[in-house]
Amino acid sequence: MASKRSTSSASSSGSKSSRSKSSSTSRSNRTLSSSVSGSKSSSKSSQNISGSGSTTPNRTVSTATDAQAQRLSAVQNNWQRVAGTLALASLFDVLDDVTGDLDILSQKLADVRARGYRFGRDWETQLGSLTDRWPQQRSQATRLLQGEQRTLQRGASDIETLLQRAARNAGLIATAESRIRALESNARSAETRVRQTFDATTQQADALQQEISQAQFVLDALDASSFDLFPDEHAVAACRSIWVSDQQEPEGFLFLTDARLIFEQRQEIAKKKILFVTTQKELIQEKLWESPIGAVEELEAKDQKAFLKHKEMLTIRFSERTREIPGDITLQLQGTDNDTWRGLIRRAKSGQIDGDRFGAPAPDEQLSAQLEQEIAEPENELPTVCPNCNAPLPPIFKGMPQVTCEYCGATTNI
Repeated sequence: MASKRSTSSASSSGSKSSRSKSSSTSRSNRTLSSSVSGSKSSSKSSQNISGSGSTTPNRTVSTATDAQAQRLSAVQNNWQRVAGTLALASLFDVLDDVTGDLDILSQKLADVRARGYRFGRDWETQLGSLTDRWPQQRSQATRLLQGEQRTLQRGASDIETLLQRAARNAGLIATAESRIRALESNARSAETRVRQTFDATTQQADALQQEISQAQFVLDALDASSFDLFPDEHAVAACRSIWVSDQQEPEGFLFLTDARLIFEQRQEIAKKKILFVTTQKELIQEKLWESPIGAVEELEAKDQKAFLKHKEMLTIRFSERTREIPGDITLQLQGTDNDTWRGLIRRAKSGQIDGDRFGAPAPDEQLSAQLEQEIAEPENELPTVCPNCNAPLPPIFKGMPQVTCEYCGATTNI
């Protein structure tokens, strides 16, 4: 019995010793695992902790290394993108474009003058000023651009060196990111500084280009029209429009001259359809109405807004109704704005548009000349009765080259 107790005691002592060693090993592994991976459950067995402690550090170090490599790769890719913009090469293209645009403007202006467009009095002066000052502006912009390039290139060299160091020292990756962002911001600022040296010129050239293009549009529309202008009549503007106050809502062009407002229908109408598909069309082209510019009594510009749509509406009221003008006319203007057209019509009616004729003197000189002419030559009175039948003539408005007697049909030139 004593032997059994001794054996049992020894076994118990051995077991306690084993458990003590196991507990010590478990605590040691938990401490290592905790320092590497951050947290482990204290309820796991010694065998599991010991096994986990033998593999987690390598996996954690590998994961951290992979994350750093990915971050460095992303920084390098971003740097390749930024580095491609530091030469500011697009600005050299812009400078070349401005030179070419001014040459094209000169050709277009000569073309519209040759075709008979008589307005835009100071276009030649504007173009001459732009052309004269552009060589000096281009030289100034080029010198500034080259200086900015050198500054950005020095910054780029520093970042290249920093990235090489960051490949060996992950702690420099954040610094490289910050330096790249700063250099990219500097590049944008440099581009702004260079553009500021010639922005005014490009903006003026663009505005002049738009005005000359509108003149080309007027001349092209007139060349394809079904009517002729009077000998001393000159086109001012034209735009596509829809006569929405008419039941048929015809589509066409609204023309403004220094003497008349004219609407010409120019529209393709479906003549034949098969299963809702148009297979045959017919072009309808006809002058539907015209009015002397002086008969325009009131203009109302109104914008109609709907979902994803914006309509420029212009209502024209006339002081005298005729067979050609059944009443107030509402048009939907296309490719322009109604306020611009309202201003043009008013200037044509008042005669102010004449001051914008090509070759006309400056406005103050025009006013002096007009006053002198009125004093020297009083304005002739307009005819009020028909010279053929002595009947009263219809009202005469600005822009009317002649008037027809409503009684005998005789025509009197004005």
